[in-house]
Amino acid sequence: MRLLKCPKCGEMFSDTYKTCPFCQEDEELHSGKPVKTGGRRVGGAKARPKVGGGVVVACLVLVLGLVACTIFGSQFTELFTGGKADTPVQALTLSQRNADLTVGSTVKLTASGGESIVSFSSSNEAVATVSADGTVKAVGEGSAVVTAKAGDLTASCSVAVKGTEPVKPTDLSIYSVYGESVATDVTIKVGSDALMEVQGTDSAATWSIADTSIATVDSSGMVTGVAVGDTTLTATVDGQTLTCTIRIRIS
Repeated sequence: MRLLKCPKCGEMFSDTYKTCPFCQEDEELHSGKPVKTGGRRVGGAKARPKVGGGVVVACLVLVLGLVACTIFGSQFTELFTGGKADTPVQALTLSQRNADLTVGSTVKLTASGGESIVSFSSSNEAVATVSADGTVKAVGEGSAVVTAKAGDLTASCSVAVKGTEPVKPTDLSIYSVYGESVATDVTIKVGSDALMEVQGTDSAATWSIADTSIATVDSSGMVTGVAVGDTTLTATVDGQTLTCTIRIRIS
């Protein structure tokens, strides 16, 4: 007995078979010996089962489908849902939750966490206004809440506004131009003049005198002695009131 190799399936079998018992190859492999129509694999090897064509096609379709979903997943979602796929967002936050401002000052709020366009609004625009880019401006004393909104997400900032700090007065004084000195007590002869000005500011002062029968003063600060006596010269400027004693004498 000798072993033959099937030219079709490559299996080895005994030469006592006319055809390959594994693939039924019709080609006659030898002559002159009894032939069996069935048999067993020689050498103990088992026949490999054939894989059906339908199974192969199904596997191929499955693989192609997975690849397509990986590459074009968002487009498929948009196609079947009728809209753009939403990306889940955890929360919308602002750069600060509280802001203390004075009238006229500003602060810019920055929103993060939302993928939609962010819009801003103020609960009290008499206190604080907010622009489209998140810049908050304090316009009046009080409190307001500025809210940022992106889709269904919101975040807020509490704004407290105080009045502006009062301007601290500068040191002002009445100055006697003729006497070239700070004037707190000035003596002038009857019929004589003394020019006064306010030092420490560029603003124009408003002048007045308590008793015009003793002395007069014009808008430029020129004081004229009228009669013997004492009176008070007043200068009002930059929200301050300054005074100087005027004494009118004969000589």
